[in-house]
Amino acid sequence: MPELPEVETYKRYLDETSLDQIIVSIKVIDNRVLDVDESYLRKSVINNRFKSSIRHGKYLLVNLGQKYLIMHFGMTGDLTYYNKKDDEPKFSKVIFHFNNDFNLAYISRRMFGRLDITDSFKDFIKKKKLGPDAFKMSLDEFKGALTRRIAIVKNLLLNQSFVAGIGNIYSDEILFRTKLNPKIKIDSLDECKVEELYTNIKEVLQYGIEKQGDLSTYPDHFLIPHRKKEEHCPICKNEIEYVDLSGRRGFFCPNCQKR
Repeated sequence: MPELPEVETYKRYLDETSLDQIIVSIKVIDNRVLDVDESYLRKSVINNRFKSSIRHGKYLLVNLGQKYLIMHFGMTGDLTYYNKKDDEPKFSKVIFHFNNDFNLAYISRRMFGRLDITDSFKDFIKKKKLGPDAFKMSLDEFKGALTRRIAIVKNLLLNQSFVAGIGNIYSDEILFRTKLNPKIKIDSLDECKVEELYTNIKEVLQYGIEKQGDLSTYPDHFLIPHRKKEEHCPICKNEIEYVDLSGRRGFFCPNCQKR
């Protein structure tokens, strides 16, 4: 599933390719990805421009002037900007046609992505009960989000109402760097460990953004290349183990991340 670094990559791609062009029409290939009435989507988008974009967690909100187009990418979402002379990208669900003869395709191969319209960025965040953005949040915001939390740390990092943007893969890397077992309770951490966790959230996400979410390019000293059975810890060479929590499988080193 695209996590914060991948969605930030999509944001920068959209900003570089698709801003300030008049949207002359849209083609809805499969309306199952719409969380908004198709006619209202057309009315909101056609003859407008993508003026700017905001990413919050795993959501991309594109400013249309009076409204925002909401893009959520599910497990296999993507964007492709292409010339009208070229073939439509495979698995395109909605295509925005611009007045410069180029198009932006919203792609969702496994149909988990969603498009919607909202009048207010802040109202959307409130409606979805999203916590502070994991990459933009301050240390004070992070500590504030921890108030009265007693969940195990892996589940908490995946809880979008706690902080928005972290998914299964990056949470494993964050916990590995912080030497935290995924089952440890968040309220058992002292202030120094909380601050270390915060720093590693920022650094892991920053690195992911720099890599444009391409996990295949990660060097061997990260946990990410070793997130599979019969792999070994890049630090101590112990065998990597996994744990199933709330339907998600996380990987960790039982030696470096002792409970």
